Amino acid sequence: MHLLLLPFLLLNIRLIGVRLILVGLTLNLIVMVANGGLMPVEMSAVEAVGKHDQQALVIGDHIAGSKNVLLASEDIHLRPLSDAIVLPVPRPFTRALSVGDLVILVGISAAAVGLVTGRREEKESVADGGP
Repeated sequence: MHLLLLPFLLLNIRLIGVRLILVGLTLNLIVMVANGGLMPVEMSAVEAVGKHDQQALVIGDHIAGSKNVLLASEDIHLRPLSDAIVLPVPRPFTRALSVGDLVILVGISAAAVGLVTGRREEKESVADGGP
């Protein structure tokens, strides 16, 4: 899925929001590669989200319907980058996010604001003879 986004993101890299999206995707890719190709999540985050029966989950198994693998916290490589941030919203909207996910959300917001307001990277407007 991420590979399908890459051409669009690279074509629009002049937008600061797109650069942030690329940084977030890279952070997620790094932690996923370091943990066998899936995003690691620990039981406490799964519990907080409350969408899966913890008794049915086994450490090391892929969590059905997600991009996650359940790991013991001591087994997670690059743990601060894993899905360890639980959004404090009521269920069923509770989600576990990573730092990369948050950077992506900021990037999407910045790109949307930039597109709506017509604001581009400052270097581009100077090069074009703008203010």
